Amino acid sequence: MKTSQSYSMLQKLLHWAVVLTFAFNYIVSDGMGRALDAFLKTGVNDTLTAKLHVVVGVVTLVLMILRVLVRLIQGAPAMPPAPHPLMEKAAQLVHVGLYAAMILTPMAGASAWFLGVKIAGDAHEVLVNLTVLLILVHVAAALYHQFILKDNLLKRMSLH
Repeated sequence: MKTSQSYSMLQKLLHWAVVLTFAFNYIVSDGMGRALDAFLKTGVNDTLTAKLHVVVGVVTLVLMILRVLVRLIQGAPAMPPAPHPLMEKAAQLVHVGLYAAMILTPMAGASAWFLGVKIAGDAHEVLVNLTVLLILVHVAAALYHQFILKDNLLKRMSLH
């Protein structure tokens, strides 16, 4: 566990890069089910949106693997004390869930796209929704820390 007050610049850059790649793919995901069906039938991907979605999904997976490795090597700054032990446990569960979902989601998408595993495409959709839910909880908790507890938690991931 780190003793500094914030994450390393590498950790921050990886965090925000994942935010951007996930957000991009979420925005351009409309029609990917049809694109996958067409690709699996014909072997041809002729839509720019689908091409971008697949490439950015692979990039997201690589970034997340790097995030996990860097986190294992560099650790994380100590958390401010939680008002209740259950909040600490919830924070741990959300973080583990986010890391797992952010790795499993592009893996499922890649399995559907590159390996033709239909059920992986269905799992990808479920995982995207779970990931969005975990992101909303994560953001709400960060805002709670910043504006209710006033413990300056957001500074830990700030690029400044």
